[in-house]
Amino acid sequence: MPVNKKQLFRLVRLVAQLKENRYPNCVSFAEEMRNGFWDDGLDHGCSEKTIRRDIQTLKTEFKAPIKFDVAKNGFYLTHHGWTFNCPMVEDDEMLAAVLGARIAEHIFPSPMKERIRNAVDNLLTENNPDFLDKAQIGSLTIIPSNRADIDAKVFVPLFRAWQEHEICRITYLSSHRDITERKFEPHALVFYDGVWYAKGFCHLKKDVRVLALSRMQTVVPTGITFSPDQMIIRSATEETLFNPEIIENVVIRCDSYLSNLVQTHPLHPEQEIVPLPDGGCELHVKAMSKYRLVTWTMRQCSNAEIISPASMREHVLTLAKSILEKHTPKK
Repeated sequence: MPVNKKQLFRLVRLVAQLKENRYPNCVSFAEEMRNGFWDDGLDHGCSEKTIRRDIQTLKTEFKAPIKFDVAKNGFYLTHHGWTFNCPMVEDDEMLAAVLGARIAEHIFPSPMKERIRNAVDNLLTENNPDFLDKAQIGSLTIIPSNRADIDAKVFVPLFRAWQEHEICRITYLSSHRDITERKFEPHALVFYDGVWYAKGFCHLKKDVRVLALSRMQTVVPTGITFSPDQMIIRSATEETLFNPEIIENVVIRCDSYLSNLVQTHPLHPEQEIVPLPDGGCELHVKAMSKYRLVTWTMRQCSNAEIISPASMREHVLTLAKSILEKHTPKK
């Protein structure tokens, strides 16, 4: 039942006062923490609410036999044979766990997000981190991109198969609406642009494939294990998830509108921004995935123009002509 350093400091002193029959209460003990001179260099100021949570922690998590004496206006131990044993968790570790759970709630589908949330709730029940007095964790807002719904009957067995390195039997609906039955080795799980994907070896296609979990109809682990392929795992990145082809020496011209956006929403983490006299800019990227380059450029409509390499400029032009043809009214 771990706690952080500051709470451990308070709990030890609370227990000491209880053992000494000094009848501490929330008001008096909080004042003592605020006004005391401590030699550890830490600020132990806290509220009455914090001490109330500490008392509850001692009672529920450490089974302390604590009662309140109305006449003496303080807490006491009903018997002194109780022993206080307490491992410790750092405040930073607790904060990381809480923040991680908040993010996970918006990334993982049910029932995984509930399991993560419950695990952190249990930690908070067993701890009294000081940052809860200063920050309202509920005001930390995560707004994820559009997410594809995933059936728990798909995600849970696929997640377990990924953990255990098990081959799965998958019923899969392709983008062409074809349904196939296939054996699949989930070497890597990736959450990308609001969608969960599994990258691994497909026995039907006899090649590496990236499958969207939202397109999986059924997933049944076979109990047959496979050896994780580090090459597949290393390729499960934003750059090489869908297409391993890398384009070098990319130059894209952005207008003044897009020039402002690429500062906060970069095309690539290693991009170089070269300002232009008209308020626009050029993006220079030494190497990036073809898939990312094409999809990003097309999404910017007319605000971005590929300057080099010429082959990618022609490729985007071909796609644009195809789009234009399909959107031209028929005579």
